[in-house]
Amino acid sequence: MTRLEHARRRAAGAKRALTAASAVGFVVAMLLVRSAHPGHASHARTSSAGISSSSASTSATVVPEVTTHVS
Repeated sequence: MTRLEHARRRAAGAKRALTAASAVGFVVAMLLVRSAHPGHASHARTSSAGISSSSASTSATVVPEVTTHVS
């Protein structure tokens, strides 16, 4: 095996490792985004509390006052 073949083999292994790490990072990021989504997080809390009746929980929408300045 020449030095060039050895270098190509190392480069190919590094590319495979980088691809695998990127795929794992993408999956982890998607799971974090999904768990942090407000709709998903509130659903997870109500299902873990054991509330199965829709009349048992009330929902209210709070809209904050927002001011914008256009210059």
